[in-house]
Amino acid sequence: MNITEWTARPALIEQAAQLQRLTTYQQMMGVMREEMPLSKIPIPLGSNSNDYAYAYGMQAGYEYALKMLKSLGETTPELPQEPESTFSINNL
Repeated sequence: MNITEWTARPALIEQAAQLQRLTTYQQMMGVMREEMPLSKIPIPLGSNSNDYAYAYGMQAGYEYALKMLKSLGETTPELPQEPESTFSINNL
């Protein structure tokens, strides 16, 4: 099931929203936000560009997962968008 299929089923959205209102769930999500990869595994000074790219990907994936969990309890979720590559010289 994907997010489009999920949001087409109001009962699932309501169940997720009820879960998200629980104090324990909110505390769990707080812990998840505090345990973000880059806050726990710093990139060593002098690392190469591949290390930075890997760390960025790990962080972006983690943030995406947290946003998706949040969106499961919303009737019109704001879905995370992937950045669009333009390969413009202005990106340097």
